[in-house]
Amino acid sequence: EPAAEAPAEKSPTLPEPAEAVRAVLQWLCDPRPETSCTPVEGLFPLSGVLEGAIEAKLICMLADRLLYRCYDVEISRAMHSFLAQLLRTNARHADIHRGEAVRVVEALSDQGVPAAVLNGLAYDPQLYRPGGIRQFTDIDLLVDPADRDTALGVLTDLGFTEQGRGAHTRRRPIGDAVTRSISVDIAISLGYTADPADIRRALADADHAASSAAGEELPVLVRADALWHALARLAARPRWVSLADAARLAMACQATPAAETGMPESARTGWRVLRSYLPDLPLGPPATATSGPAGRQEGSS
Repeated sequence: EPAAEAPAEKSPTLPEPAEAVRAVLQWLCDPRPETSCTPVEGLFPLSGVLEGAIEAKLICMLADRLLYRCYDVEISRAMHSFLAQLLRTNARHADIHRGEAVRVVEALSDQGVPAAVLNGLAYDPQLYRPGGIRQFTDIDLLVDPADRDTALGVLTDLGFTEQGRGAHTRRRPIGDAVTRSISVDIAISLGYTADPADIRRALADADHAASSAAGEELPVLVRADALWHALARLAARPRWVSLADAARLAMACQATPAAETGMPESARTGWRVLRSYLPDLPLGPPATATSGPAGRQEGSS
């Protein structure tokens, strides 16, 4: 008898909130608020939506859309004030981290250590509208595995003397009312590879992206590397905010099904997760869009 077919591999899934809240979270992850259907019926009561957005780390994105993008949804004056304060607070948090990241990267460069910023700080404001929309908690820096100890020594010299949550995370208090301390996590691998040769190549290819109104710049992965990294992270640890990042990067890279064949397996798994939650997402920017940060799809004008 012919052998039975192996069951299809099941894609990872994201934490599942209530069905109405799930629709709102999917809407927030979609980079096209003007072209996707606003789930107005799922926005109220706001209490459940706020809780779901907070747990998904999408609360600032929700605030931005309710205040500035979603003109047919009415909210109270008190809620408007609360959401606006959330955005101001997160914008302040992001500015502090950008300034500190510039200081750390410059100190590493002085020691001959190339680095690239990963994850939240790298995506804001490259993939999101300005104004404190993308939430993150620390600074993730990619370095060559051979440079990790040197990088940790540089952090110590800069005052990062407290042990963070991870073995290669260092923290220093700053006493700011918004951000009590800053953590830097030194990474020596990407979501899709730990091969030192791949890491060195990614660092050599890294772009410098404007990160503040003052013109400070930070090195970030080129879009193809960033997409594979984001997709692999989505597969390894499915989270709503990771889905939002991957969706924006896919549009920025003009990703297509054909491009999937060149992806590492971990990134292909993340691609399946992305398409399972946002099946109608275009595989590239709209024809009217110009090349550049995918954040323009959020109406950043």
